[in-house]
Amino acid sequence: MTDETRPWYETLFERDWYDYFAKGGPGSPDEDGSYARRTDAEIAFIEQALGLTEPCDLLDLCCGPGRHSVRLAKRGHRVTGVDISAYNLEKAAEQAAEFGVDVGWREGDMRDTGLGDSSQDAVINMFTAFGFFDDAGNQRVLEEVARVLRPGGRLLIDLVNRDSLMRRHQPRMWNERHNGAVLLQEHAFDSATGCQTTNWTVVKADGERIAQSFTVRIYTLQELEVRMAQAGLRVEEAWGGLDGKDLTMDSHRLVVRAGKA
Repeated sequence: MTDETRPWYETLFERDWYDYFAKGGPGSPDEDGSYARRTDAEIAFIEQALGLTEPCDLLDLCCGPGRHSVRLAKRGHRVTGVDISAYNLEKAAEQAAEFGVDVGWREGDMRDTGLGDSSQDAVINMFTAFGFFDDAGNQRVLEEVARVLRPGGRLLIDLVNRDSLMRRHQPRMWNERHNGAVLLQEHAFDSATGCQTTNWTVVKADGERIAQSFTVRIYTLQELEVRMAQAGLRVEEAWGGLDGKDLTMDSHRLVVRAGKA
C-alpha cells in the first residue's frame, strides 16, 4: 500500500517495482541473453559518448539495481552508485558480488549525493531518473552534478524524448509480465506543466492488485540546455537512444551529453 504521507519517489522503487516493472527484473527475465547483450552495448556507448579511454571516477546517479554500475566497474572504472532505494541497492550489491567487482553504494537523494566537490570525472543518469521534483528541485540535481564533476568532466543523461511522446501518447496500455502478472499503465500528460502522471496497476496471478502512481517532469532538449547552462553545464551532443542513433522527432529516447567548463 502506498504511503501518501511521503513523496512517491521515496516509496515507489521497492520490491513491487523491481518484481513487476524494472527492466531485467522477474517480470521481464533475460531468458535468451538478449537483455544482457543490449546492456553491454549500452555500456560500450556510454564509454564512447563520454570519451572514457581509461579508468575514471564515475557516479551512477540513481543507479537502481546496478545494471550499468557493475558493468562499468567490471571495465575498470571506480564507480559510485547513489540511489534513494535501499531495496535497489541491495539488488545492486548482489549483482556486484555476482560480477566480482567493488562498487561504492550510497543510499541518498540525488539532490545531495554527499560526494566531494570536483570528485568525479563522469556522471551518468539512466532510464528517466530525472524530473522527479518541481523545476527548482530538478535544477538542484543539475547543480549537484556540476558540483561533483571535475573541470572537463561530463554528464550523460537518458530521458524520454518529449517530441516523440507527444506523437505516440497512449492513455492506457496493458502488457503481460513473465511472472504471471498483468500490468496496466495509465498515462496523463499536462502540456502546461510538462509533467506526465502514470498510474500502474499490477494484477498478480492470484488476483491480488498492487497500485502505484508517479509524476515526472519531461523536458525538451531546449529546456535542458537552458537549465544545464544555469547549473554550469554545456550541452555538447544529443542522440536518439543509447544505441547512438540520430535524434529525431520519432526517437523514443533523448540522450544528452553535457560538459563542465
